[in-house]
Amino acid sequence: MRRMNNLVTLFTAITAFFFGSFITRILTVVDKCPAQRSGVAKLEPHPDLFLVILVFSAPGNAEQREGMRETWLRLGQPLKQTYFPEEYIYLPTYSGGGHLQMETVATQAQRLQQYINWQQQLPQLEQPRVHRNIKLKHLFAIGTLQMSATLRGELEHEQQQHKDLLLLPRLHDDYRNLTEKLIQSLDALTRHYEFSYLLKADDDTYVKLDNLLNELVSYDRKLLRNREDYGHEPLPELYWGYFNGRATIKTKGHWRESNYYLSKNYINYALGGGYVLSRKLCEHVANNSYLLSTYVSEDASLGTWLAPMRHVYRWHDARFDTAYTPSKCRPYHLVLHKRNQRQMHDLYSNKLCTHEIPGQRVFVSYYYDWTKPADKCCDSIVA
Repeated sequence: MRRMNNLVTLFTAITAFFFGSFITRILTVVDKCPAQRSGVAKLEPHPDLFLVILVFSAPGNAEQREGMRETWLRLGQPLKQTYFPEEYIYLPTYSGGGHLQMETVATQAQRLQQYINWQQQLPQLEQPRVHRNIKLKHLFAIGTLQMSATLRGELEHEQQQHKDLLLLPRLHDDYRNLTEKLIQSLDALTRHYEFSYLLKADDDTYVKLDNLLNELVSYDRKLLRNREDYGHEPLPELYWGYFNGRATIKTKGHWRESNYYLSKNYINYALGGGYVLSRKLCEHVANNSYLLSTYVSEDASLGTWLAPMRHVYRWHDARFDTAYTPSKCRPYHLVLHKRNQRQMHDLYSNKLCTHEIPGQRVFVSYYYDWTKPADKCCDSIVA
């Protein structure tokens, strides 16, 4: 009888061990595959995208969306420019401590001048015989939670016409929900699409998409060709835009932050009017969304989330005119925020400066000095 009891005890222990291991395995898999946050069940298939263009749009801004479809979203398909010279592309290297080395102010200035010179030479350069078909897809992100039946019907009609709306059923579309909008959008896009890069923009942003795409393709080609140079270190992940490191935390108004305790200023971030992310950074946000602290400012939230990651290449680019007010008009600008429909059509027709009003205050562009503390980051003015 005692032997029988021992066998029963042993069998029970073995069963409990395997059952516990099974449950642990399930929980581990669940932890690695967090529940879908966006509620987007299906998106139109589009395999092997190079670039996804994610545009934040308010539900009622149908005219703005149409203005973008009629202008810059048409650029770059096919890409007709000659290849942007890879010798002008900067690839960051790792320091002895394992951190990526950001560009100096002098290097940023040199690269901007190289781009200006190259643009001026383009008419004389021999154009490629074969146009490049780079796979792109644009989507306008719109929250539909608590939406009126009338507006919902208008959006459904627009979707039938264009099939380019990313409708987020769990999001109430409001300025205080922009950070949640970013999280849900990245969740949906990384689940349903394979892509290399993502361009986030607002529906009052104009992008010289052909120029931006041409340089992004050259960057990607050079990075992949130089993969072996990084050895056992991870490849740099791209975070490309116009960075600010001295923005004070808002204490009043629509953008008031009540939970940002990390520092006196926001941790440096690319301004939200337009920035580019590589896919793995999008996945990082989507996969860890339930662990991340969210703040009112979507762009500041993203900068904070990516701050601890040592393999993020923060490419500060003066060609991104994405501040709270436009800069002085420059032909080298790639991304131009705060532009209305008429100005978008002007830009599309190569009328670059019709937004300027004599005497109007303009934003003064700067190079970012990564060697200095945040309050001294942005004193090197672009001539």
